[in-house]
Amino acid sequence: MRIIGGQNRGLKLATPKGREVRPILDRVRESLFGILRNDVPGARVADLFAGTGVIGLEALSRGAEACVLIDRDASCIATIRENVRRARLEDRCDVVRGDVFHSAADLAGAGLFDLVFVDPPYRLMRGPRNIKKAERLIERLGEPDVLAGDGILVLRFPSDVDVPGQLGPLTQTDCRRYGGMKIAFFTREQ
Repeated sequence: MRIIGGQNRGLKLATPKGREVRPILDRVRESLFGILRNDVPGARVADLFAGTGVIGLEALSRGAEACVLIDRDASCIATIRENVRRARLEDRCDVVRGDVFHSAADLAGAGLFDLVFVDPPYRLMRGPRNIKKAERLIERLGEPDVLAGDGILVLRFPSDVDVPGQLGPLTQTDCRRYGGMKIAFFTREQ
């Protein structure tokens, strides 16, 4: 796995061994950042369920100002820290070990985010109870004390799962399918 654009283009990243990590394919990441190309420079970014940190690091490589990367798995956190070190982005990253479902409230104290990437393990997007929990998380992330007024929340989820077009203050503005996954874009109605 590598960073595919910006100042760290071509930088090889570490991946945790034997873990349930689904790094986003280069071609999908290129498409995602093509869609967001005007929103990334200068952005404050949150990468939730960060895994390897590739999404947050890609955003920083493409000009984002700062990034908070959150994951609960110790192996993933060690990998993220290694990748932040490799990219020499320690001064622009906060790496947090925590359960995203519980850490969402802590994000309010970190300031407003222009881009929030949410990539939960697919098992957390299965079954009515888990889907409801994920929907509540997204609603919370859309509140004005977390997501900037013109901010964008990006959700990656299995293609066989349907996500409502309205989640609390957020409205789905676009959804793209890439094989077995979908990426949905949400903004707060102005």
